[in-house]
Amino acid sequence: MSSASGPQQATKTYQDIVPDYQTYLGYQTDKWASHEISVPKWELGQQRYLNATFADLPHDLRIADIACGDGVGLRHFKKMGFTNLVGVELNPAKLEMARQSGYPVMECDMHDLGCFENESLHIVYSSHSLEHAYEPAKVLAEFHRILHAEGALLVVLPYPDPGNWNDEAHGAKYELGTPIEDEGATVIRYFESAGFKLLKVSFDSYREPEIWLQFTKQVAEA
Repeated sequence: MSSASGPQQATKTYQDIVPDYQTYLGYQTDKWASHEISVPKWELGQQRYLNATFADLPHDLRIADIACGDGVGLRHFKKMGFTNLVGVELNPAKLEMARQSGYPVMECDMHDLGCFENESLHIVYSSHSLEHAYEPAKVLAEFHRILHAEGALLVVLPYPDPGNWNDEAHGAKYELGTPIEDEGATVIRYFESAGFKLLKVSFDSYREPEIWLQFTKQVAEA
């Protein structure tokens, strides 16, 4: 009797959609670049997330906003009174806008965060950025490296993210599992496979359907 399920199909990667990194960079910094500050609902949506997630946290925590865009999040962190923020952004035009927040913002690729030492951050914050990663596993390995042993990874992703209309921009979504509507189970497993432990998951739809995830680093057993 033959198997009903058959061989498992390989997960599509960004490399299947955009075969070279230079083309990918052009898509992210030019063709598909968007400015959050120009869309009031998106700016308010990020403020809504920060108010809900960071309001009760100590203001001196060392926090990195990875792929901080034009600085909408950084400017709200400033209003909330956080004192130890740093932004990371690849797009030069967005970088200059983000620096107007008053926080330091480094021009750095999220695939190689050599601008941070090992375990130097209390919180790594990634909002609507990982779906844009050419190699999401490499980015998560960097997040794991720079995050303090008792720190937290806070992630916002579009979810669900169905269809292929945005593949050139959101090419990592297939590896992340965001097109799969299973209450985030596939997405969570992906992060767990990268060495993270789930603390909290919730969903929101103010800007667009989203999944809000909080992780800590998995502690290796002795």
